[in-house]
Amino acid sequence: MKRLFILLVLVGGAVWASVALATPGSGQTNTIVSLGTLNGDVAYYTGGATTADGLQWGSKKFSGDQLPEFLTELRNEGVTSVGTWLQLHPGVESKFGMMPVGILNSPEIVSQTTKFAPGAYSGWHSHPGFLVSTVVSGTLTRYGADCSSQTYGPGQSFYETGASTFIVKNNTNADAVDTVTFVVPGGTPTTGLRIDKPQPTTCSQ
Repeated sequence: MKRLFILLVLVGGAVWASVALATPGSGQTNTIVSLGTLNGDVAYYTGGATTADGLQWGSKKFSGDQLPEFLTELRNEGVTSVGTWLQLHPGVESKFGMMPVGILNSPEIVSQTTKFAPGAYSGWHSHPGFLVSTVVSGTLTRYGADCSSQTYGPGQSFYETGASTFIVKNNTNADAVDTVTFVVPGGTPTTGLRIDKPQPTTCSQ
């Protein structure tokens, strides 16, 4: 019985710690407008940086312009589907200057309208898959983990992937509204469209 009690205390402490790290939003109202499943696959830019500085693979160093040689090496090592292998290793693609691409098979497509009251904010978060957001009215400011910011007005859009941790704020004294289209892995519940993140140490927003 004592062991069970200790385990429960430890689990409870872990849950408390995860909640304490989250940065929930305030003054934001989300309304899901539609939800559907796409009968097909979607390729999308994952958001990773492209460096083209080459890759150390085992004892070999491949320069940024030696992608064909690297793919040959993969085949020699028994990789039968190089395309699938690269999809699973987007960081490798970026080392050869290729745009890292992800594939979503039969993804969920979710449309949402979000209203930000004056001074409202989303809290720090990321998303599975990717999204496109368009400001309908008012002004919204997006802050990245490095504290860089971009401000968007009506008719302007921005794009996010799981590679980004960010926060959106309404820094004005008027309401702001945007529409968001999520393209996420099939079977993602609406509660999983947002992934709470702790506030980055690199930004005080």
